[in-house]
Amino acid sequence: MQNTKQYITEDKDGYSLCINVNEKCGDYTVESINFFVAKDEEYGTSDLAVCYDISTLQNDETAQTMGTLLLRNLNSDDEVTKAMGHFYWDGAFTARLNEILAECGFANTAHTSEWGMQDEGRASYDAYDLADEIRAIMQTTTT
Repeated sequence: MQNTKQYITEDKDGYSLCINVNEKCGDYTVESINFFVAKDEEYGTSDLAVCYDISTLQNDETAQTMGTLLLRNLNSDDEVTKAMGHFYWDGAFTARLNEILAECGFANTAHTSEWGMQDEGRASYDAYDLADEIRAIMQTTTT
């Protein structure tokens, strides 16, 4: 079991989880797992983000916005849209994400989030229990 604190940095407002991954998931390279957790639970957390490389993918920018919701044409040949679907709809990285979290010493897991939170090169996951775990880890003092 790893020391979980090695993956977490603290600032005055909260805790940032960063796990460097650099491994393939299908045709895509997952670069990192990132998560911001506010110290005060009432201020919430961000989504847990799995960041993957899209630098070599064709992007015909078929995204449309409806307010802050990003919509993609799923019937498009757009490679970035296909990558987004690979992570979100296919859940291709979800099991591996939870394995990585466990390998890093975390007890809680993450699951896919709503589509509106996805972005190019970034898959979004909900991880509320993990946020509570990170707060508990970082607020525990050792003497």
